[in-house]
Amino acid sequence: MRTRNIISAIAAAAVAFSAVSFSVSAEEEPAGYIYFMADKTTIGQGFTVEPEKVPFYEGETGLEVVERAADVLTDDTGYGAYITAFADADLETEVPEAIKAVVPEMTGRNTEGYLSALDYTAESGWTYFVNDEYAQVGIGDYVPADGDVVVFSFTVYGYGADLGVDNSSWGGAAALKEATKKAGLVKLCAEAADADVDEYVFTGAMEVLAQYEATQEDIDNAVAGLTAALNSTAEAAATEDTADSTAEVSDDASAGTDTEKGSPSTGVEGAAVAFAVVLLAGAGIALSKKK
Repeated sequence: MRTRNIISAIAAAAVAFSAVSFSVSAEEEPAGYIYFMADKTTIGQGFTVEPEKVPFYEGETGLEVVERAADVLTDDTGYGAYITAFADADLETEVPEAIKAVVPEMTGRNTEGYLSALDYTAESGWTYFVNDEYAQVGIGDYVPADGDVVVFSFTVYGYGADLGVDNSSWGGAAALKEATKKAGLVKLCAEAADADVDEYVFTGAMEVLAQYEATQEDIDNAVAGLTAALNSTAEAAATEDTADSTAEVSDDASAGTDTEKGSPSTGVEGAAVAFAVVLLAGAGIALSKKK
């Protein structure tokens, strides 16, 4: 009876060890990912943050996610937190002609090392879009969803009118350009950044995102080209994996299968098994001595 109790206790300990370990691992898993980018095409400088895939965790706000992805300054007026500046030390500007026509004179920057609200014009600042839609809440109130594409853009005219936002309904400036749908390209560029894709195609797609004058046709063409490049990379990887698997099977067959082999445990599961084995061995020794 005592032997049975010892073995039961050991088994329970092993299960508990495994459960705790799996729990810790689960807590570290992201709730999902967003695709993030920050651009300053309105002053001709391309990106502040290039497209990237960023994890978010249960309970996080959009602001917390962005703060992990970029160096930003924030403020809270009582209506929710918002981003006032992104770290950026590039002072060379090349303002697009369309913006020069409505903003003939610009000032400089106010905070060293950052591109901030009220830099260059009295109407400048950072605004953001989610899946190509102009955000209706501050970033501190935005709740990220898996797969969202979040793009921050610096505006210098009409509180976003230079980005294609029409503010004429409330007496503001009408859209200076037609708004483009670029979320798909942002997502592809973020995925391609970590993939072995055609460098020429990837660079071309990034250049389209970095251009203020890029049309919807330019963006759609870049999406088509980068999609094809990513598919080609995936097919090549699949072919290589198949070849490797075939080679491994061939090696195993030539080595023979006369000796039966157990299935080794790995990771946390392996640790739990090892833990149980050690305890069982210890119990066996103790029982042996008692006898």
